[in-house]
Amino acid sequence: MKHSITVAGDVYSGLTHFALAGLSLIARSLTDGAVTTHWNNDPTPKGVLEMEDVTPLELAEAAAQISQSWHDGWATTQVQYGEGTFSPFSPRFKAINPTKFPEDWSRHQEARSKDLDQLQEQSDMLGLQFIQALGEAAYWRFNGNSPRPDHGASRWEMKTRNAGEEFVSQKLAKFVEELASWDPERVLAGWQGDKIEDPFGGDASRTPSGFTPPGETDLALAFAALIGIGQYPIAPRASHVTFTPGAYPATDLHPKFAALPVPTTPISPERFESIVLSSSWNDIVNALGAQAEGKTEEGGLPEKAIASLRAYGVPAAATFRIYVSPAKAPERYFERGRVQLL
Repeated sequence: MKHSITVAGDVYSGLTHFALAGLSLIARSLTDGAVTTHWNNDPTPKGVLEMEDVTPLELAEAAAQISQSWHDGWATTQVQYGEGTFSPFSPRFKAINPTKFPEDWSRHQEARSKDLDQLQEQSDMLGLQFIQALGEAAYWRFNGNSPRPDHGASRWEMKTRNAGEEFVSQKLAKFVEELASWDPERVLAGWQGDKIEDPFGGDASRTPSGFTPPGETDLALAFAALIGIGQYPIAPRASHVTFTPGAYPATDLHPKFAALPVPTTPISPERFESIVLSSSWNDIVNALGAQAEGKTEEGGLPEKAIASLRAYGVPAAATFRIYVSPAKAPERYFERGRVQLL
């Protein structure tokens, strides 16, 4: 039997895009049956998840179980480094100094390997996919003699690093600790927009984690959006920052623009991932980004890429300018988007 969830928000919200992607991954972790996402034909399109063999309440129950499992495992692992204690799974943190503290990298890798092996033993493919897409501290990247660990991170991990804070300990661990105790009805209500429950903030809350401007946001919905990062696998590069699908410019530490697919016919999580990793989508992202910067006139998108994407049920892109604050530890977030027909 087929079940569906219409996700809170709309096609102009980056949070809704990532939450829809995240819910599809949770559903995929529960069944090998059909799991699809698409945007409906409402005047303001909504994101729809459809599942075989999984009910919405079963999906919501799984989110609480995942939260408990991650809180009991890798999301609360911390390592004592020479210059502080933090999670080895945060892709952006204070630079490790192997000259001053030669033990740090071995401690770091031992901790990561232990928890990754445990996730493999538990067959937690969702956790492994999420960690891969987050990225990791880039031990291979330097500017002269200065290490640049942040260059290994997904651009979609956008937690502000005030006072040296990092993503896993100061955000994800808090999210999963809280959500582990939520009942399925409470989780589902947030996903569907029936209520907004934000225990970590009010009008200026950072719960949306950069997928929308700061503001009160349901925690369950925000957690689903974080998991949605897993649908945008990164590719480390020796000569540039890590490649993040949908980000423009692809070589900037702080991208100015994002473009996300808008499928109007149901597609599987696997198909979605193949689309965002395709050269066709990358061509579209670069063309739309150049237009947004005023480098080219609107129109004139690559016709071969458009034909390929339309064939897979993606006739449009949701585009977002990304706000970057003028600070040493800048805040980044998606502004309200627009839809560009391809």
